[in-house]
Amino acid sequence: MRQPTIILLALLTLTLASACYEDNIACLDSDATNYDILSDEACPDCCEYPSFSLDVDRFWADSVFRTTDVYPDGVGNQIRVLNFRVYLTELELVTQGEVLPTPVNEVEVGVISGSDTVLTDFNANLILLNATTSLTTSTVGRLRVGTEALTQVQGTLGTADDFPAIVPSTAPAASPLSTQAGLLNFNDGQGYLTASAEYLLIATDDTIRVDFYNSEPFVLDFPGALEPLRGVNLTLELAADYRAVFGSTDLTADENTVAAGIFAGLRNWLVVTGVR
Repeated sequence: MRQPTIILLALLTLTLASACYEDNIACLDSDATNYDILSDEACPDCCEYPSFSLDVDRFWADSVFRTTDVYPDGVGNQIRVLNFRVYLTELELVTQGEVLPTPVNEVEVGVISGSDTVLTDFNANLILLNATTSLTTSTVGRLRVGTEALTQVQGTLGTADDFPAIVPSTAPAASPLSTQAGLLNFNDGQGYLTASAEYLLIATDDTIRVDFYNSEPFVLDFPGALEPLRGVNLTLELAADYRAVFGSTDLTADENTVAAGIFAGLRNWLVVTGVR
């Protein structure tokens, strides 16, 4: 009589175990940071993707750049760069033959529409490089890198012509779109600046500021093709050579000449040095 009792108990245990089991619903996308290979079923909207960031080190030729140091301009005038701020927008990674989906960094901002301001979700995949801040790493957004080798990063110096008329005070405080000290946005009613350069002429003790509104696309090559690690945060390491910007023109010239020289230097300002 004992054997049937044991079998009955075993069947009861299996029945209870199966009744208590719940399907594991989680992320089944191997590009995500929370990819769960043991999941039974894919969740509808729970995947979290890696961050894409830029880490920019500052140099003057082969030396570390400092705003406290004195440097020569293109004709030997002694200058001290007080600040240099540049917007990089529409940032995207490129494989050997394809542009990856745009990184996502969604924020809610107020956009001017006629005489009204309308709150809108905006993909702020952009950064603001600033010569005076101690922070060198800026997060662009989150994206799926896939499996193709990465070869380039592309974007725009400044904001494109179709950039929305965002009200800076409505952007999150930590966003590059927020109101910046020194009027980087809506200066003279012309929208966001591309860049702003401030420098001191040592000989005359004059402080000069030059603002830029024009924008231009750029493409930076990687040192070599990079096989991406799926589901892992990606940071591009860049070198910014301030001599290319301030050391190649006469900074005592008229404003238009100075602006043209500095903006031309921006085309050779950034170089990708590595990836981590």
